[in-house]
Amino acid sequence: MKRAFLAVLLLSASLAMAQEAADFANDPHYSLLLQNERVRVFALTLHTGESVFARHHHSFIFFPLQDGEIVMWDEGKSPIQHFQVRKGETSFVYLTPDQQASGVAGGILNDRPPDYRAITVEFLDPYVGWSILSSGYVRATLFLGGAIVADVSLQPGESLPGPDKRDAELVIAVSDLDLKAASGVRIRNSPGDVAWIASANASALTNRGRDPARFIIVEFYPDRPTTPVEQ
Repeated sequence: MKRAFLAVLLLSASLAMAQEAADFANDPHYSLLLQNERVRVFALTLHTGESVFARHHHSFIFFPLQDGEIVMWDEGKSPIQHFQVRKGETSFVYLTPDQQASGVAGGILNDRPPDYRAITVEFLDPYVGWSILSSGYVRATLFLGGAIVADVSLQPGESLPGPDKRDAELVIAVSDLDLKAASGVRIRNSPGDVAWIASANASALTNRGRDPARFIIVEFYPDRPTTPVEQ
């Protein structure tokens, strides 16, 4: 079993509300995959030459589904800087309570082939914060105050242990998946597909496929904080 590094991207408190940016959930480039009382999960698709400039009101994680290069910029800055993106490389954008109230905006431009595809997981809990364990990166997992986010790779037959405290789990496929939980739940997904595992079924996950399985998992904890956990 391999758990990769997760990057932490923190928005500056100086970001202002974008007057011309609509809520990202209403942008046609985003499609809703899953929604419940804890998260909203969206798929973003930008064809070559397309861009999106939208506002967020909750902290969120995002990751691309393929390697590539895109232009990203914050409100008030020019869309000129290119960034290399890696398949499954997950970043967390933390919004303070004030930022959540007003919203912060940013843009993404895909100015070269192929299509850019990414997943955004929005945390509806306003007290989800962040914790950096070492040097701006979190080895294996990222703690979000009430949730653990991990980039997991399982060889055929290999298992991911169940959470210490049983609660719900969100699984997002980075590769084709054929996973079986000890509780009996089976997950057969393609890249970009999502699966919500209720707390009663949260348990170890085993790769039952013939190929390595890679996925992002969000493990929720029943004792969530009532204040931000920013360090």
